[in-house]
Amino acid sequence: MASVLLSVGELANAMQQKPVTLLRALMDDPVSKTLDKRTAMVLPASVDFDLDSEGSDHTTGLPHSMPSADDLAIYLGNQGITANTPIAVYDTRGIYSAPRVWWMLKALGHQDVFILNGGQPAWEKAALPISEQQQYGKLTYQATPRPGWFANSGAVLQAINTEAQLVDARSAPRFRGEVPEPRAGVRSGHMPGAFNIPFDTLLKNGHFLPVEQLTAVFTSANINLQKPIICTCGSGVTACIIGVAALMCGATQVSVYDGSWSEWGANTQYPVVKED
Repeated sequence: MASVLLSVGELANAMQQKPVTLLRALMDDPVSKTLDKRTAMVLPASVDFDLDSEGSDHTTGLPHSMPSADDLAIYLGNQGITANTPIAVYDTRGIYSAPRVWWMLKALGHQDVFILNGGQPAWEKAALPISEQQQYGKLTYQATPRPGWFANSGAVLQAINTEAQLVDARSAPRFRGEVPEPRAGVRSGHMPGAFNIPFDTLLKNGHFLPVEQLTAVFTSANINLQKPIICTCGSGVTACIIGVAALMCGATQVSVYDGSWSEWGANTQYPVVKED
């Protein structure tokens, strides 16, 4: 797959060539309880995409469900974005929730969308300009949803004991069931047959590792990039870091379990494995 990442230099150059809308991906960290920097200065031409607010469907009872195509189109249109708008998504803390926003936009059918590698910290380190946030007029976003980007619990159940690989982005202690989950009412452990690649092993200093090193991480975890992959995590956000990394390494059958462990671990009908 063509690169989904832009360096700060590449983004700065692109913004000199044509208008680019920057989406600031926002989400509080449910594990460390660290709040995102919603009041900080932003990169030029930025609008917010808040996964803890209108950027997720909260009617499901799950933390960060993908909104319907219509609702997401309205949300984007209200931010002055159309289906033809060039977009770069960035984090306030390197790489964290921006891959989730990128994944959602690809599922919506958006073509011209990239992730700023290193996020706002890398931009500021390069001494590039920041500014106060601007308001943009409302436009109409015409969605063309693409299947296959997200999987539901039924697809995960069917994938168990098949060649599909379930890859969990949570920390090793959470995966093994050694520590309580950060969300109430959610069991500890993992799905039967799942592999564990903590999302931070794919990153260094807030950047994605080079493709060669990403491939080595998948290989060491016994992941076959030529077979289907379903990515999961706590609520479907950091799973997208695994998904993006897998696509960068040449995988073609990659989806993200939208409900992830928040759904699976809370439903006692779904099997859970704990490691001794």
